Amino acid sequence: MAIAEKNVIGGTCVNRGCIPTKLMIYAAEFAKQQEIASGYGWINPKGKFAWPSFKQAMDNHVRAIRQKQIEKLEGIDILRGQATFIDAHTLEIEGQKVTSEFVLIAVGGRPTMPDLPGIEHAIDSRQILNLDTLPDSFLIAGGGYIGVEFSQVLRCYGRQVTLVESNPCVLNGFDQDIQARVKQTLIDDGIALMDDTRLKKIEKGTDCLAADLSNGKIVKTDQILCALGRTANTDTLNLAAVNIDTEKGMIVVDPQGRTQEPNIFAIGDCTATMLLTPVAKAEGTTAAEAMFGDSSAQVDYYWIPSAVFMHPEVAMAGLTEQAARDRYGQIEIKCNTFTPLKYAITSNPIEALIKLIIDPKTQKIIGIHMAAPRAADLVQALVPALKRGLTAAELAQTIGIHPSTGEELFCL
Repeated sequence: MAIAEKNVIGGTCVNRGCIPTKLMIYAAEFAKQQEIASGYGWINPKGKFAWPSFKQAMDNHVRAIRQKQIEKLEGIDILRGQATFIDAHTLEIEGQKVTSEFVLIAVGGRPTMPDLPGIEHAIDSRQILNLDTLPDSFLIAGGGYIGVEFSQVLRCYGRQVTLVESNPCVLNGFDQDIQARVKQTLIDDGIALMDDTRLKKIEKGTDCLAADLSNGKIVKTDQILCALGRTANTDTLNLAAVNIDTEKGMIVVDPQGRTQEPNIFAIGDCTATMLLTPVAKAEGTTAAEAMFGDSSAQVDYYWIPSAVFMHPEVAMAGLTEQAARDRYGQIEIKCNTFTPLKYAITSNPIEALIKLIIDPKTQKIIGIHMAAPRAADLVQALVPALKRGLTAAELAQTIGIHPSTGEELFCL
């Protein structure tokens, strides 16, 4: 068994995604704690954020995780270099030909950079992690979860932030009530949010960048960060040598991850499934089982939870209100807003939101949406019960822990 890898071990999640960006979010949470500290009697709690010190700690932790992953690969050959197909069972890696019964493609993706004038002056979500110093102002193009998270994080670090989103609202694909709540949260944080707006052109001046926007405005800023989705890393594989279909650059697979070539499988961000690390891991397990005889193994994509790690957190599983109406016609909605106790005595209390989508015929919960502290943990903890057909009545009959945010789930 062997792994071909041209970059560092660990892929996007460890090196350029989940781990370092979540550490950035945790650093930003201290700023949020400072905001409410005076309500709890703390005098002059404000501190100053030192990006170089934090970056060193973040980089050290990433290296430590990477080393642990390398140690776990003991007994597996690591072939350094770009792998390209010669045929369905043969690949070339730095001039060396390697044959294998099965091939698993897990090349991931990279941030999409738009083709527009001056784009060479912008950075992506990987490059921001390498900045030695943090500029005073940012314009972020893209209001998906990456753009939203970075917008709030950088604002918490004391930077001026403008967020530009081409859709009518941020977090396209999330429930409409969550979108509205997140939009207002970003505005309340002091982020200049422009929706229905695209980045058209970038010009470099003597001391700043000028972003020419589709709404007619020109925004001057120190740095422009593009968070406009991801592109699959399939262009260097020489897929023309094998019988593999792609769609918009992403590899087409069956429910087990198998391509049109029976011995070649693909998983993760290079396929047209959900671009989430736990999903890729589940797909990898399913593909391995399929390779070695379990033809029934499949990934169930319906109840996969997803989250936006902002403040407060956003999390969801199942159908949005609009998707549920499209599928079921008539639906029931249970919704509750509340102020978590932690913020009740502060000068700027947050309003949390819990929303359930219910099938009126069976009373089963078919969607759950939250914007609240610890929303990610709360939603994912409910998924096993939701997969087994949890009803609204069963949820309401559950006794919670008082006082807690999770308790509000049982009070709808």
